[in-house]
Amino acid sequence: MMLDGYYAGIAYATGYFAIENNKQYLVVRNLDDWYVKCFENISKYKAYQSLHKLERDRKPQWCIKARDINCIPQLAEVKSLNDFCRAYIEIHGILDMATSKNRKGEYFKKPRLRIYGSEEIMTFLNNNLPAMPKKIQYIKNNVDDKYIGQTCALYYQSSEEISAILRWIDGDLRNEKIWAKWNNLLCLNEKE
Repeated sequence: MMLDGYYAGIAYATGYFAIENNKQYLVVRNLDDWYVKCFENISKYKAYQSLHKLERDRKPQWCIKARDINCIPQLAEVKSLNDFCRAYIEIHGILDMATSKNRKGEYFKKPRLRIYGSEEIMTFLNNNLPAMPKKIQYIKNNVDDKYIGQTCALYYQSSEEISAILRWIDGDLRNEKIWAKWNNLLCLNEKE
């Protein structure tokens, strides 16, 4: 089975391939059961709670071993771009309010969308989202003062660009909890 759209976005954001008995299959794991349970609809396997990394996450992760899914498209092969981006941004995006200062020195709040991931995915998003391309930020990750690697990020701070991105990625298959939070935040911003 070949994935596309929203499912491919989930796989890129929170999946990996495992090999058992010389056969590759997709494993999707996430703290939010929504993404894992999406795969119950297209796979003959069931989601379950996993205690793996319980110390780190402080609650069980949800997991599905989709043994009938053995490949995902390369980024250049993704056909449903907005669906792919919706899943990826729901999982690896943070929409919040940032405090800025205007030319008069007055502070105000404005929406900010930050998206995290590999350089390859950030480049893909930069080339496809309906916004001006952004400079990819490189962030060093340290845990307990030990360098564990680097991640990349895109930052969007224009209300118009954030609204355009959210309109473009909006669609039928989506995590309603995430969208309710985003819409609530944007509505509060409009009232101020």
